[in-house]
Amino acid sequence: MPPVDPRSVPPGAYGNWPGLNQTGELRVDRTRLRAIAKRLESDLEELLEATKDLQRAVGTPDTAYGTWDAAQSLVPSVVKCRSVLTEQHGAFLTEALNTIKMLRRSAQVYDDAESELERRVAAVRTQLEDTPDPTAPRTTDSPRPGPGSLR
Repeated sequence: MPPVDPRSVPPGAYGNWPGLNQTGELRVDRTRLRAIAKRLESDLEELLEATKDLQRAVGTPDTAYGTWDAAQSLVPSVVKCRSVLTEQHGAFLTEALNTIKMLRRSAQVYDDAESELERRVAAVRTQLEDTPDPTAPRTTDSPRPGPGSLR
């Protein structure tokens, strides 16, 4: 999806969404990104623990639902539901992990960009400080004009 030009959006259209100003420019709070990733990681840990319960449910024998005809006709639906639930649980765990990685990677990209800018600013400052002042007397200049001076 191509980026949206913030000037194409009417002022105030974003309301008061956190992190967006009235022009639609995004402000990234890297600390908050990392905190969200940490919280998702905690939630993921709980989901990984819940997997044990899911595995126990998947291992339930078909006879546990009963041996009468109504119970036996229910078994194919239960088996299909277990299969879909297991598949979706695995997909959700994968996407949760991918989200955590992306949040951390995003925060790191902003950190890296800021570090690069800091490095460049420091290099320019050093360069400016090392540039000789053209109005300062040169050490090779004679203290006063006279015979032998170039002035």
